[in-house]
Amino acid sequence: MRLTQEDVAELSSRLEERSPIEIIRLVSQALGRRAGVLASMQRSEAALCHMADRAGLELDVVFVDTGVLHPETIATRDRLAATHPHLHVRTLSPEKTFAQQTREDGVLYLTREGQERCCDLRKSAPLRAIRGEYDAFLAPLRRDEGGARAKLRVVELDPDLGLLRIHPLARMKKAELLGYLGANPDAAINPLHGMGFPTIGCFPCTTPVREDEEERAGRWRHLAGVEYCGINPTDRRSGGVGVDVGDRVRALFEGVGAPLEQ
Repeated sequence: MRLTQEDVAELSSRLEERSPIEIIRLVSQALGRRAGVLASMQRSEAALCHMADRAGLELDVVFVDTGVLHPETIATRDRLAATHPHLHVRTLSPEKTFAQQTREDGVLYLTREGQERCCDLRKSAPLRAIRGEYDAFLAPLRRDEGGARAKLRVVELDPDLGLLRIHPLARMKKAELLGYLGANPDAAINPLHGMGFPTIGCFPCTTPVREDEEERAGRWRHLAGVEYCGINPTDRRSGGVGVDVGDRVRALFEGVGAPLEQ
């Protein structure tokens, strides 16, 4: 079944006023294990995973271990797996170790072009390797993160992976997110958030952030103008490219009263 961004606009509109847990439930009910949570062990994902698990929803949590993550991030993954019994953590890895990549291609992240290639090899390529196994990824992006995400829709298409990207937390403000996590201390929160890291990536390209800086100032600080790794289609401005998705997606449209004509 082929969809465009325009095809999912009605679905996105109908989900706009739904609560995060309602959206997660609808996706899980329609797609079952063909839906997964895409997580890099940051606080938005801690909330998303906590909601799904405490609702008793059986979902995969797809985590890419780039091989150059902080040990606290790996420990958070392990804590999530141990404390969220309904979720099934699935770890993906790049084809090459970071040492192998560096021997063959050099230290890529020192230039903007190299950073794009490094992020593609270590983050995006492992996800492309499982293309076709999922019909939708629940992702933790929020509009108040600003930048390209300010116009985030609840449902978008991911041309690279051939699936829906669904953002249950799209309308959630930072204060609401922090309030949820404060009220649920059993959520798996990465301790780096308490050490000056508002957002967290690979350790060579992530630094702490001062209180007077933007949240993402610590990402690729050494490369002017770089804000995102490119793993999210929202950040890539993917436009209206057509995407072939699994036919089970039709059940999600029907579940919110937005049946597809095709």
